[in-house]
Amino acid sequence: MRGIPTVLITVGPEASRQMRPPRAMYPKGFKVGNSLGKPGQRELQKKVLRDALLMLTEPAKPGQVVERDYPEYEA
Repeated sequence: MRGIPTVLITVGPEASRQMRPPRAMYPKGFKVGNSLGKPGQRELQKKVLRDALLMLTEPAKPGQVVERDYPEYEA
């Protein structure tokens, strides 16, 4: 492996697909400025971050944006 493995957490999946990052995750419904969750949602923020870091164990798929649901974001 060369370089530093990366994971993009995006709230703009269409634009991210065009940039073709090695790995990208879209927490569905999250707003700009809340890419890990709303302020004070510590457990959700940790969950999103863990999910993103787990993507580093998978092969890179440039241009693919994995969408994940987090119902607790709207709670």
